[in-house]
Amino acid sequence: MNFRNLILVIFVLFAVNVSAQENKYLEAKAVIKSIETKRSGKKKKDIATVSFVTQNGDSIETVVELVRVPVLGRLKNVNDEITINYNVENPALAETDAGHFSSKYGMYILILLGIILSLSAYLKARKKSYKQEQ
Repeated sequence: MNFRNLILVIFVLFAVNVSAQENKYLEAKAVIKSIETKRSGKKKKDIATVSFVTQNGDSIETVVELVRVPVLGRLKNVNDEITINYNVENPALAETDAGHFSSKYGMYILILLGIILSLSAYLKARKKSYKQEQ
């Protein structure tokens, strides 16, 4: 990886950061009305229908993904109260703290992981070529 590629990676990271629009989210308490478990291969997702009241006093019903522990399953049940983050401009767009973290930082984590794996492969190849020269 030469200097030009490093500059390109930095530029792409900057462009992703600038183009990401931060919508304003507010926190609210919501009550779980129903829970549906969806399965895709070995993965399971718990999708909950929740209702909450916005800061303006509007009553909203929407769906969010619940946190699921692999061995234990879901940690919440129907009629439990959870904390959600909802979009001020469109309150139907709501997510739990786990969903909010992954949607906000997931791409950065994947990019960082790609850079780390690429650098390790590059350093191994460079070390191998250095040994062959001697």
